[in-house]
Amino acid sequence: MHIILGVLAILGGLAFWWWRMKAVSEAASEVTDVAGRAWGKYKRYKFRKKVEDSPVEAVDDPVAAAAVMMIALVKEEGPLTPQAEEAIRMEATAVMQVDDPTELMVFSKWVADHVSDANNVSLRYAKLWAGALSRDERLELVEMVERAVSAVAPVTPNQRNKIAKLRERLGLLN
Repeated sequence: MHIILGVLAILGGLAFWWWRMKAVSEAASEVTDVAGRAWGKYKRYKFRKKVEDSPVEAVDDPVAAAAVMMIALVKEEGPLTPQAEEAIRMEATAVMQVDDPTELMVFSKWVADHVSDANNVSLRYAKLWAGALSRDERLELVEMVERAVSAVAPVTPNQRNKIAKLRERLGLLN
């Protein structure tokens, strides 16, 4: 009889420890799930921030960057009017030699919609322009921006300051 009681005690002990290990495993699984959800939430946040900034970061063409700069600076003082849009189209065809500026304008307007300040545009694209454009081309870029801004209305002091900041960032202060 004592052998049966011993076997039952061993089986009872094994069942107790199996149940305890199962509870520990479930607790560890819950902790892992919580950590995984927190990590996923952090990654989604980072991805969302990247996507929100990506239109501006996606531009790697100096021509598109110039169009974005012109649109952003014009939009500083109000909505983009058809006259301003036509002035930017003219700059794109005459100076930048873009055959059909329709795609450039659509893309540039979309990117400019994600910009809150034209200074951010000049800051973000200054290295792109400095690396891809000669000094004369950078001067021409500043002149294009000035012409596009003044095509509809006189250049405001705010716009003048931002053009001066663009000139400074392009290394054209002399």
